[in-house]
Amino acid sequence: MNLLLIDHYAGSERMGMEYRPYYLAREWISQGHRVTIAAADFTHLRRENPVISEPTAWKEIEGVPYFLVQTPPYEENDKRRIRNIWSFLRALYRHAGEIAEKVSPQAVIASSTYPLDIYAAAKIAKLSGARLVFEVHDIHPETMEEIYSYPHYHPMMRALRHAQVAAYKRADLVVSVLPRVGEHMREAGIKEEKFVCIPNGISPVEEGLREHKEPRRHMEYIARYREKGYFIVMYAGGFAAANALDELVEAAGLVKRGTIFILVGNGMHKPPLKRWARQHNLSNVLFLDAVEHSQTQDILSLADCLYLGAKPLQVYRYGIGMNKIFDYMYAAKPVICAVDAPENPVELAGCGVLLKPGDPAEIAKSIDILRGMAPEEREAMGKKGREYVLAHHTYPVLARHFARELERIVKHET
Repeated sequence: MNLLLIDHYAGSERMGMEYRPYYLAREWISQGHRVTIAAADFTHLRRENPVISEPTAWKEIEGVPYFLVQTPPYEENDKRRIRNIWSFLRALYRHAGEIAEKVSPQAVIASSTYPLDIYAAAKIAKLSGARLVFEVHDIHPETMEEIYSYPHYHPMMRALRHAQVAAYKRADLVVSVLPRVGEHMREAGIKEEKFVCIPNGISPVEEGLREHKEPRRHMEYIARYREKGYFIVMYAGGFAAANALDELVEAAGLVKRGTIFILVGNGMHKPPLKRWARQHNLSNVLFLDAVEHSQTQDILSLADCLYLGAKPLQVYRYGIGMNKIFDYMYAAKPVICAVDAPENPVELAGCGVLLKPGDPAEIAKSIDILRGMAPEEREAMGKKGREYVLAHHTYPVLARHFARELERIVKHET
């Protein structure tokens, strides 16, 4: 099959988040399909953004063809980020004919975090005679309304609501990393028969075979605390308001002495979080920069337990699909999971401690409980997570599942 995957934020191993589009594309190519990813040249999620000198460019990045759109940079969730989004969407729409002719897709997948790319995707699909696929990462506009407190009558929220419903209606197939999106479709008055859940996952072959430089500076820094006998609580991922890092940092002031909190990553919420930690004299909280994804397991291996959190939002009733869950579980470390969501992989695997979100005292209590366990007990708990991920969440398996669904609709099967 010829496939076009549209994801504004698509990255790669070297560039950084987000990884799912790249991993899927790489697996599909290895399975004999032709794949092109359409993405913006600038996003805040990447560690390294590609450089293009023209409004659009066709480039191969780490073995995957990309159609890149030049977009203005931004630093916060403000008007500059909105301009970045509209620049990407306008370019896709204007270049729909060029994309359709060059890629000749049989399926067009609209997969940006927001649903507004469905209009450009639908135009490209129409010009190509291709099937249209809508991949849901977040529920809109509910996610924006709950996390960032946008009023439901805000023009952008109205646009997101309209696009989400339009995408459900127009798509030949609706895919999501969230297990309960079918319920959201029903609530919108749309039958859920065309929905399939294909969760996030890991690339274990890549982790085991790819040559990569260890993040030596990070590892040497963390190793000093291990040598001194500190119990290491780690978070590795994006610094976003939705990830409940405020509660984790606050918990650092409540745990027993000898526990160190190490937060690895970048994002818009990092500077204010660092300021808060300084203001409260939390000397047991360390902030480190993000590492390449191929180095993530090196870092996680130095932790005693890992933290996963999310704000107590109604939108999580449709499930969660954070990439870091599977990286954590693959690392075979106990997970402190302060997330309230159905079909939680940590709960299904039995590889951690489950908490209600939003309570620093409970986080601190769970850390102290894990610290009091024998190392063998923590090791056994972490091992359950690794076994579960290898059985259910590897990208070779997920990509084949996705490809079967695409082939079914391309062949007009029911």
